[in-house]
Amino acid sequence: MRVGNCSGFRLPCRFGGPSSCAAIMLAALIAIWMPAAAGAQDSGATERANSLAVNLTFPDDGIGAGEQLCVALFPGTEPDLAAPPLLSRCLDPGGAAVSFEGLRSGDYSVLLPGPGTDLAEDRYQGQLVATAIPENERLASFGIDVEVGLAAEFAGATGRVQVSVFGCPAGTDSGADKESWAAQCQALAGGVPLTLSGTGSINDAAFQAVTGLSGDGSGRVLFTDLPPGAYELGSELPENVSETPALFVESSIDGSLGSLEPSDTLALRPTETVAVDVYLVLEQDEATAISPVGIDEPAITGGIEASSQDDLILLD
Repeated sequence: MRVGNCSGFRLPCRFGGPSSCAAIMLAALIAIWMPAAAGAQDSGATERANSLAVNLTFPDDGIGAGEQLCVALFPGTEPDLAAPPLLSRCLDPGGAAVSFEGLRSGDYSVLLPGPGTDLAEDRYQGQLVATAIPENERLASFGIDVEVGLAAEFAGATGRVQVSVFGCPAGTDSGADKESWAAQCQALAGGVPLTLSGTGSINDAAFQAVTGLSGDGSGRVLFTDLPPGAYELGSELPENVSETPALFVESSIDGSLGSLEPSDTLALRPTETVAVDVYLVLEQDEATAISPVGIDEPAITGGIEASSQDDLILLD
C-alpha cells in the first residue's frame, strides 16, 4: 500500500495514483465546507426576537411613594413558580406598564405581584395571566392589558366621598389657598346636582345626588359604599356661576390636603373617606339676585331632575 502526498494533506491513497489522491482531496474539501455552509443556513433561520408590553389598570391610586410592584414573566402556561422567572420588571411610583424584550414566539405567563414587590400593604391579589406571542414576520411588538385586583381583605372594604359645595362672591380668586377660599365663601349651595363616576376597572360604578337644602345636609352630599378606585366628580352647574370651580380634597387616612383640577380623577382607597370642598364663583350681575332658603324648606332628595335649576340657592 502506498501513501501519497496530497498537496499538504497526508491522507492514505489506498488505490494509488494521482487520480485517487485528487478524489480524496475533493472529498476532504467538501467535508470541510459543508459544516460551514450548514452553520450559515442555521444562523439565517434564527427566530425573530419580539417584545411584550404589559399594561396595568389599578383599582386604586396605584403604586405610591416608597413602593414597588414587580411583574415576572415565565415560559409556558403552567410554569413552576418556585423557579426563577425568565424575566422580571418592576414599577416605580406612578408607573402602570412594563415591557419584556428579546422574546421568541410561544406561550408565556405573567405573574403579579412578582418577586421583589415591596408595598406598604399587601393589597393586590396574586394573578397569573397566560398569553402567547404568535409567529408573525410582520409584527414584532405585542401587548396585553391586565386589570389588577384587590386582595380579598381589601376588596370588600368600601369608601366614602363627602362633597360640600359653597357659593363665593363675584370676583373671588384665592388660587391654591384653601383657607382663603373658606374664609370668603361660607354660604352653602343647595340644589346642585352632582355625579360620581368610576373610571378604569370600576367604570361601571356611577352615582347621582343633589346637595341638600336644609339641616345637616345643607349644601352637602355623601356618597357611601363606594368600591375603591378612581372617580370623576361632575356637575351641571347653575347658569349664574362664572368661573371654573376650585376644588380641595382631604383624606381621612393620612390627613393629606390638596387641590384638584375639575378634569382630574379622585383616588379612593379602601375604608377611606375623602372630603371634597367645591367653591363656585357667582356672576357679578347675579350676586345680588340670590334668594336664601329657610331651614324649614324641604330638601331635594330626587335624582338628576334638579339639573334644570337655573339659580344657585345659597344657605346661610
